[in-house]
Amino acid sequence: MKKEGSELVIEVLGEDHTLGNLIAKEALLDPRVEYSSYRIPHPLQDRMEITLVAKQGEDPLKILADVIDRLVEEVKEFRSLIEEKV
Repeated sequence: MKKEGSELVIEVLGEDHTLGNLIAKEALLDPRVEYSSYRIPHPLQDRMEITLVAKQGEDPLKILADVIDRLVEEVKEFRSLIEEKV
């Protein structure tokens, strides 16, 4: 993990485009976020990097935690809907 001012770059091992895209897009919906993306530095390495740049005065690590919490809640709601139908 690298945090410099309002920019956070976090390395995630063992994940790919699915998780990276989900987190990056959800982060862009947060009004505290200036920029968010992910990348796979090399296709033969099993790692992904997520970059999040917060707006002035905001903590990018706190924002990332909030984004992940929102995603967890959305998945729980989706699971409940599926379980109701099955």
